[in-house]
Amino acid sequence: VQRKLTAIYKAGASMSSLAAITDDLQLRTLLKSASESGYKLETAEGTFFPVIDYGAYRKYKLYVTNDISAYITIMATESDLPSSKDNGLVIAWTEVAARALSQEQFIQNHPKSNRISAVKALYTMYVNNTFYGQNNTPLFHYDNLEMDLEAQKAYSSILTKNNDNSPFLQKLDSFMKLMKDNSYKLTDEVEQYRKTSLPL
Repeated sequence: VQRKLTAIYKAGASMSSLAAITDDLQLRTLLKSASESGYKLETAEGTFFPVIDYGAYRKYKLYVTNDISAYITIMATESDLPSSKDNGLVIAWTEVAARALSQEQFIQNHPKSNRISAVKALYTMYVNNTFYGQNNTPLFHYDNLEMDLEAQKAYSSILTKNNDNSPFLQKLDSFMKLMKDNSYKLTDEVEQYRKTSLPL
């Protein structure tokens, strides 16, 4: 299946568009079935895989409980634009923090939801992305250990709209004050702060 998809795939192609152009009956059936079951095609590092297309579930938000509606919103954001690819962030630092805040709000508002563990796992990932970045988009540049300038601007901007009820923003605020004291460089003190303060 991977080889067959490689032969016909063009960037941005959907499962249904690929099903329409393939001569392979087995592949066509597989793609149509997956598409009709609410999946879409993703690719990373030369491999194709199906992911749930949560965007398609938005039409049900009026008919489900508040927690499931909020969960669909969070997951549709993820499926519309995944945060990372090939071990690097593909969304802006502002969006990384915004998604963490959205997940934190879900955790605070719906502690008894049956989706709580899934959102907590996502939240942990975004907290780590906020304070560490990823291998191919680190928060601190490998060569000079300076904090990424875009992250610096994004976090400072977010903190001007402060929310006292957010442990995430409180932690980010403490972190940015420490960064300022350390000339926005990764020092032993900053590393120690990350080790002792995370996860939230």
